[in-house]
Amino acid sequence: MPKNIKIADTAQKNKILIIDDDLTIKVMLEDILHTHGYTTTLHAVNGRDGIRLAREHTPDVILLDVIMPEMNGIGTCQAIRRMDMAIRPSIIMISSKGDKDAIVEALENGADDFITKPVDDLELIARIKAQSRIRDFYQEICEDKKNLETILDITKTISSMLKSEEVLYTIVKRVAEITDAVRCSIVLIAKEDVGYVLASHENPAIKDIRLDLNKYPEIREVVKNKRPVVVEDISRDPLMAEVKDLVKGLDKMNELVLPIVWEEKVIGTLFLRTRRFDKGFTEKEINLCQIIASSAYHAIKNARIFEEISKEKDMMKALAVTDRLTELYNHDFFYTRLDEEFNRAVRYETPISLIMMDLDDFKKINDSYGHRTGDQVLKEIADLIKKLVRKTDIVARYGGEEFAVILPHTNMKGAEEEAERIRTTILSHAYANLTKETMSMSIGVASFPCKSPITNSGDLVNFADTALYEAKRSGKNKVVVFGQK
Repeated sequence: MPKNIKIADTAQKNKILIIDDDLTIKVMLEDILHTHGYTTTLHAVNGRDGIRLAREHTPDVILLDVIMPEMNGIGTCQAIRRMDMAIRPSIIMISSKGDKDAIVEALENGADDFITKPVDDLELIARIKAQSRIRDFYQEICEDKKNLETILDITKTISSMLKSEEVLYTIVKRVAEITDAVRCSIVLIAKEDVGYVLASHENPAIKDIRLDLNKYPEIREVVKNKRPVVVEDISRDPLMAEVKDLVKGLDKMNELVLPIVWEEKVIGTLFLRTRRFDKGFTEKEINLCQIIASSAYHAIKNARIFEEISKEKDMMKALAVTDRLTELYNHDFFYTRLDEEFNRAVRYETPISLIMMDLDDFKKINDSYGHRTGDQVLKEIADLIKKLVRKTDIVARYGGEEFAVILPHTNMKGAEEEAERIRTTILSHAYANLTKETMSMSIGVASFPCKSPITNSGDLVNFADTALYEAKRSGKNKVVVFGQK
């Protein structure tokens, strides 16, 4: 059993309420109780006072006289049993009548035991101890049930979450609730003297805060021995002596640090700090928190695996529509988006334009500098185009040294201006890997609607291609707009 668990003597921790109108009996009972260590006693002279004291003080055991004026013991017992009490008290009826009918009536109306007057000292104490054992057993079952429900609830909650931050925060928040912790954190052990707070119950935004573990000997102890560590009084515990100046303000606070282990290695800790100095942590609480701490690893692992898979899927999706060299959209995705935008333009009767571009004499660059330099030039040009167009425009590498820009909600004049801006920028740009050469583009522009009939996106591509061919044929390094005279 861990050193922090403080088990008081059974007699000392029992609170006993005597309900009896006979003061002589009351004094006699108190004398017996006090002699055997039951020093916490209350007294009521009638049933109504007894009910009030039971409600206010929640006694562990009630010694209840059967025969009393106004409200007798049976009525008092029934009233107490109807009360909603955090702890169910054991009721021992005391009567001068010891016949079977009296005993049966008492037990059928909520009493747990029955004793006859005159009361024998040893018999009374034995019956109180028996009731204490029964109550402790019942409370233990209730506590085990509650702990199991807590574990199942936390497990169900975190298993439904896919983000690591949500999983971690849920764990520390729930543990803080069940232990009344003033601080509950999960600390990742990065190196021997470095840790990171991954989550803290005070604020879901707290994460990835670096810790100098030289200031936390209790965490280092857990990492070393792979066992829970309890610090009973932070400011006085010998374990904290090396950091006593840092914990001066933490008098009468205690800590519980539990290992999160994977493959025999402590990869993190569940760290709790509470103001329960006099109470300490029970063995059941430690076991419960250890189970939660151990399950934390699996939840974090599953969440992180999902995140990695999601990132991989996003990356694969991006690769499927992206040209690897220029990071522009590829040829296939260009046609998909052009169909979507053209159909939208037709539906809502809005303009759409297409710019088709081809670098002039690009073969000379590859022949003179090699394909790697040619690729660098293509990447620079792609970056320039992306900076020049609007966010709503769609830029694609059409193939080789050809590029295309889809311009939603843009008429012929607007498309021509954007094409000219691209042409002049490409021509005037100084390329990093070229010594003196400049680059020029021939550009074709087509727009919908226009004088020539356009029934689908393919017509728009054909018209832009026709304009591009005319730009090449008539001398290159120019913008030609289809249908413009």
